[in-house]
Amino acid sequence: MQTKVAVIGECMLELSQTEPGLADHSRLMKMSYGGDTLNTSVYLARNTIQTTYVTALGQDLNSDWLINEWQQENIDCSLIERMPNSVPGMYMIDIDEHGERSFFYWRKESPASRLFDDADKVAKLFSKLSDFSHVYLSGISLAILPASSLARLFEFLKQYREQGGKIIFDGNYRPSLWSSVTVAQQAYKEMYQITDFALPTLEDEEMLFGFDTAEEIIDTIKDHGVNEIVVKMGGEGCMAYCDQLRAYVAATPTNPIDTTAAGDSFNAGYLAARLSGSNINDACNAGHQLASKVIQYRGAIIPI
Repeated sequence: MQTKVAVIGECMLELSQTEPGLADHSRLMKMSYGGDTLNTSVYLARNTIQTTYVTALGQDLNSDWLINEWQQENIDCSLIERMPNSVPGMYMIDIDEHGERSFFYWRKESPASRLFDDADKVAKLFSKLSDFSHVYLSGISLAILPASSLARLFEFLKQYREQGGKIIFDGNYRPSLWSSVTVAQQAYKEMYQITDFALPTLEDEEMLFGFDTAEEIIDTIKDHGVNEIVVKMGGEGCMAYCDQLRAYVAATPTNPIDTTAAGDSFNAGYLAARLSGSNINDACNAGHQLASKVIQYRGAIIPI
């Protein structure tokens, strides 16, 4: 089967500070867009991986603009649902002097959170997704869904994998999106049981499961049946596992300006290399190299 990746998730409008305003206490803001799965989609497409983004938007001008922007990135948008009387979610980024960011969200009842509400539409969408070689999603893709929609998604993913499809999961745990830690833990355990490529982050797994080391994370996730795991550790590099072998791969030394989308771009660089035939060490280095470029710019999507 030809390599085609369907990425399921949510993208929102992004507001980020450009420079101090002319008047006291004012700030000049730039509108862009971002979201973990969309960020990865952009960088996959830039690495010539055939990528389709699966989400829902409104029928407003901002949604039109988003789709046009993504199409300019060579992302296939044919599976994006347009919902009437709805608008995309939005978030604002605050950056400190060390390049670390804080997020403020306006996403309640976003179109993407209702993507799997209608059973008839969902059946048609899942039928189309069965034609893809890989399906990619993140912890946020799961967290924004109501319980009934999440159950539908899990049922499809199980069937998709039984039919030979490969599932890629980026942990990306955001506590504020879940009703409780217990609910999140159960969802992640169920997700790992049907995952082929796991891309967790040490910090997130520490928060969610209390793990202290990348080795602990690998030992637990591989016991769910996952054959390929890369634990991201930020500037400390990553720990990779595949076919019973483990390897530590150091990160590319970089002075960050803005760490937004660091993990998302690493995922894209890593996956683009792996899906093109690279070994796991070379793929980790490709992920680090791409992430090191991205964090030298402000915002999630850097200029081409």
